[in-house]
Amino acid sequence: MSPALSPSRVRLEADDRRERMIEAALRLFAERPFESVSTADLARAAGTTRTNLNYHFGNKRNLYLAAIDRFATVPLGLSRELAIQSGTVDSSGFHSIFDRWLTLVEQHRETFKVLSHARRESNDQEVVELLDAALSTWEDYLLRLTRQPAGDRAARARIRSFQAMIGAATDEWLEHGVLTKNEVCDLLVRTLQAMIPE
Repeated sequence: MSPALSPSRVRLEADDRRERMIEAALRLFAERPFESVSTADLARAAGTTRTNLNYHFGNKRNLYLAAIDRFATVPLGLSRELAIQSGTVDSSGFHSIFDRWLTLVEQHRETFKVLSHARRESNDQEVVELLDAALSTWEDYLLRLTRQPAGDRAARARIRSFQAMIGAATDEWLEHGVLTKNEVCDLLVRTLQAMIPE
């Protein structure tokens, strides 16, 4: 990165510095694998020093975990939206949920790519457990929205299959440009509706 493009080093409050480092980490980890991003790269992208980065996070891995943890909740902050939903959700309710989620994914494309890559490629048990816990929370919400018992293993397996479809459909939209955002939204709504017991 040329000096003209490098973020300027300015004095920030501790929380602002941490936030800037997490945002820089998400950008870089979306572009390159974890192993090819150095602490110096992260510090430069955040407009700080390696010493400052190590002071706040200890090392690159801890910064990576903080970035993953920040956004590995029910997709990108949608948990509040889902928590508000009552037991019965109709087609327009599902459409509202997925439209808002896809809009958040679109706004935080780099973050979504980091989470998607981490889920597929990580050999780090702590990262895998963190993402599995987030997916389990998302499963619980979807089970509740489709009025299926949380303890039903077959129902949970269907929801997990649906989540895999969400990932594939979103890739076809964001990465390959084959589907549009509206087409993905309609596909998710129709599929989830079909999962509701008669």
